[in-house]
Amino acid sequence: MGADPAVRISVPSAWAEIAGALLYDRLGPFQELGEGERRHLIFYPFRHGAGFVEDEDILACLPQELRTLTFIERVLVPGGWEDSWKIHFKPIVIRRLAVRPPWEPPVPDVEAELVLTPGLAFGTGLHPTTRGILLLLQDGEARGPLADVGTGSGILALAAHALGFAPIRALDNDPLAVEAARANAANHSAPIEVQCHELDDAPLEWFRAATLLANITLEPVSVLLERLKGLEIRRLLVAGILSGEQESLLESRAQEAGLTIASRLYEHEWVAFDLRPHSPGAGDKRD
Repeated sequence: MGADPAVRISVPSAWAEIAGALLYDRLGPFQELGEGERRHLIFYPFRHGAGFVEDEDILACLPQELRTLTFIERVLVPGGWEDSWKIHFKPIVIRRLAVRPPWEPPVPDVEAELVLTPGLAFGTGLHPTTRGILLLLQDGEARGPLADVGTGSGILALAAHALGFAPIRALDNDPLAVEAARANAANHSAPIEVQCHELDDAPLEWFRAATLLANITLEPVSVLLERLKGLEIRRLLVAGILSGEQESLLESRAQEAGLTIASRLYEHEWVAFDLRPHSPGAGDKRD
């Protein structure tokens, strides 16, 4: 068996997901390797019809501030090796939603599918905080408008689109994340509006009467809850919170914002919350 040409692109670990999203359209699906401070994104442009892509064209897909931190190598890998690593990426079914890589066939008997390339928050499984939001998102009967706060590469917003929410808006305070989320939305032909905002200047009209997603840490969630005081929303789904002390703090701050915990989900050390406007008799369902 011969060898296949591949492109190995090394970037700082914190930017791997963003770089992958921006390069996917030009170079195709990729494998992500490495630990610590740097990650290696392995692309197979010949296999995916892109042919030889100059280093300058690859770097042009990335924001200026990332280009000087990016290293590009041309490597040969054993023929068929690209297909061998695909066995590690199988469809994941979360209630009525399936998440699968592009080479797997559609999953039967689900309501919606999200097709993601490896490296975009999708490996052998999804992070517990992502799963928590996706599980809770399917608990409500109402769809309608949705805002994804701290969207990152836009995975949750894309899942909400697949589940029928509309219109969808997403925000992040990191310009690189905003670029990645816009690229992912374009790749999926999803009409998601993505803007760069800090939480304290995000448009309140995005939140009013909407389902809000916040897979972020306690500090920005607390800022969001302050902004939601007196504002009528449909529900707020929060993940990124550790059980124990952070969980108690979140519960207290939610009550101050006029929100009640409708349910919470635990996985390992993480807890996800479904927060809804207070109503008499509202309870807390724990799973």
